[in-house]
Amino acid sequence: MKFRTIFALFNTVILLSFLFVFFLPFFLLGAEYSLTFWKDNWYLAAFFIAVLAVLNTFFLANWKVFILVENEDWNALSTHLVERIFAKKRYGNREVGLLVNAYLLQNDSTGIERLEAELGARRPELLRKNAVLFGVTYLLRNRPAEAESFLAPYLDAKDARSREWLRFDYAFSLVLQRRAADALVYLREGAASKDAVLSLLSAYLLGSIGVASIPGGFDSPEALDLRSLTGSVRERLSKRFPAGKWEREIERAKNEVHIVILSKLIDDASRWLRENGPDAALGKKA
Repeated sequence: MKFRTIFALFNTVILLSFLFVFFLPFFLLGAEYSLTFWKDNWYLAAFFIAVLAVLNTFFLANWKVFILVENEDWNALSTHLVERIFAKKRYGNREVGLLVNAYLLQNDSTGIERLEAELGARRPELLRKNAVLFGVTYLLRNRPAEAESFLAPYLDAKDARSREWLRFDYAFSLVLQRRAADALVYLREGAASKDAVLSLLSAYLLGSIGVASIPGGFDSPEALDLRSLTGSVRERLSKRFPAGKWEREIERAKNEVHIVILSKLIDDASRWLRENGPDAALGKKA
């Protein structure tokens, strides 16, 4: 739905709600008592007007951003946000997230590095909150050691966005450096996540690279435990997401750009999910 349409519908609903509440005493009590009611309860009208004014002010102040996002004009969006953040020093969590996403969609690593340096020097709390976005860019550029180094200080940050994904990205950076054994504790956490895509990716890495990294061998107690864990995750997700539903879940997850970057891994894990799931059995019968 177009942003302008949403904006118009929003105002229409608010105004109709206000008019309904405003005229309700008139229909229930009559004109004389209605006037008395509103003299005693004038603050209700003031509240409606204040809410409408605040929300419309927010929309109008960010109108250009909304329109550029709607038009998917990432170059113009990044130019606008750079002006707001770097020139006007108007730092905001939402603006930082949008700018990183715009840079990612343009594959502009230089812009991301500049923003990371700016926030590190002036607003480190915003860098911490958006660490998952900056960390995944190192993975995108195949620099896992730098991803590990960047993400490590934020692993336990309570205010970090998508902290479960941040910890998974850290684990994945270790896997890419052939240090899967160090990543096991984080992948176990991920496998237990309520986020279905994160749970699958973690179980997939545990069941393949994770098991292979255990010194005792494929049939050791720890390896058997991991195999049992990954099998239960796959069974749970296979039952929860039959054919078609899993694809919709992936599309939902890909609303986050930092998850889109892991598309190749998601595709591999999705094939692994179906190998012994209900859909695989149907395929064999066919």
